[in-house]
Amino acid sequence: MVTVSPLSLGIADYSMVFWFVLFQYYWFPELLPMRHTSLFCALVAGAYTLMDLINPFTSRSTLLGALPVILLLGFEIGLMGLRHQWRYLPAFIDVAILSYLLIEFIDMTVLAGMIPLTSLAFATSFWGTLSELVINNIIFALIGSGLWLSRAPMENLIQDILGRSMEYAFLAFMSVLGVVYILFEYSLQSLDDSDHYLIFLAGVAGTLVVGLSLSTYMLMQTNLQATHTQLQSQQQRFREQYTTELNRQMAAVRTFSHDYQNMLLGLGGYLEDQDYAGFRQLYIDIRSGWETSNAADLTIEDLANVPNADLRFRLYHNYLLGQQQGVQLFVKVPEPLTATVTTLKDMGQIVDSALPPTLPILGKLTPNTVTFELRETAKELAWFLTFPVPGDAQLDGHSRVTSAQGVLDFSNAHELLPAKATLTLQLKLHWGQLTIALPKT
Repeated sequence: MVTVSPLSLGIADYSMVFWFVLFQYYWFPELLPMRHTSLFCALVAGAYTLMDLINPFTSRSTLLGALPVILLLGFEIGLMGLRHQWRYLPAFIDVAILSYLLIEFIDMTVLAGMIPLTSLAFATSFWGTLSELVINNIIFALIGSGLWLSRAPMENLIQDILGRSMEYAFLAFMSVLGVVYILFEYSLQSLDDSDHYLIFLAGVAGTLVVGLSLSTYMLMQTNLQATHTQLQSQQQRFREQYTTELNRQMAAVRTFSHDYQNMLLGLGGYLEDQDYAGFRQLYIDIRSGWETSNAADLTIEDLANVPNADLRFRLYHNYLLGQQQGVQLFVKVPEPLTATVTTLKDMGQIVDSALPPTLPILGKLTPNTVTFELRETAKELAWFLTFPVPGDAQLDGHSRVTSAQGVLDFSNAHELLPAKATLTLQLKLHWGQLTIALPKT
């Protein structure tokens, strides 16, 4: 078994665990308990290194030797439990296994290459360990930069398979391979005076990393195709709904065009006879026969700044629901949105949970005008919902407005808020405003 000094073990532990935790949370920024990712990784790596150095069983290939690893995973799972984020646990474990195998593969490969190029004595010395870690860190930094290209499709995959059988099947597959590798590692490390197991372990780890990466890539591509098909279907439904409404409006206009001359003649006759009561009644009859359009105010072009087709469809659907309830909903998206797929999906779900239940009450208020606005900054995506309230309206907690007209309850949206998101509800004279800000991660 290859052994190193406590100092070399400490700096190696700190470097490896830092990158391991960073790769773990790479696609799960919402799970981080603090805003600064690097600081969190540094603190966790420092705590792990301290536990590993004081653990008397570290140098032995036993379960107690892996006690710091068990405590690290227990700490991370505990954080999920405290914040009620259990739904991410299977995917998080998958990423943790892949991160572990990746770091092991690179570390074993670099160490196995250094020994024949230099010597075993140098490779296990402090300067040898430091040289190895420099090479490792360069490779990890390059991998981290390259992974940025996979961020959006990976986030999309994670969100789409949450709670599905595919997620648990992939977890079982990853867990079996991870356990097999760990058994190989502990068995081979027990060999005396041999460094050749490093080459074998590097080969096994490399094979697993390549295999799991290809499996994940295939899942991502399959999910991207399914998502693309779904988005095309939603876009088609969006356009069909819009076209149907415009066709109905055009038919109403054509019908009206055949009758407007007779209406004008009738109104003119009443004026000529100075029959103002008849004029007023005919005007009322004409006005009551008009039909308002559900699509005349909001067009597809008005939502061009929303890049996500699913969110566009949700916004348009809520606009039509508002029209049906007598609510004049003005949708504003002044600038193109650049938030991630996950953030836009979260916003769509929040909108669907918050707005429809309040529309029947908003339709009874005067004026029945509601402004819906999406604005984006460098750090967050914010939704502003401005609505009228009666004079007796009062805040009830942080997510409810009560009045004699009814209760505007936004608690469903509050329950869906991801980590670090905020919900603010305030009243100003005869108007209320709901503000929901999602961090752009």
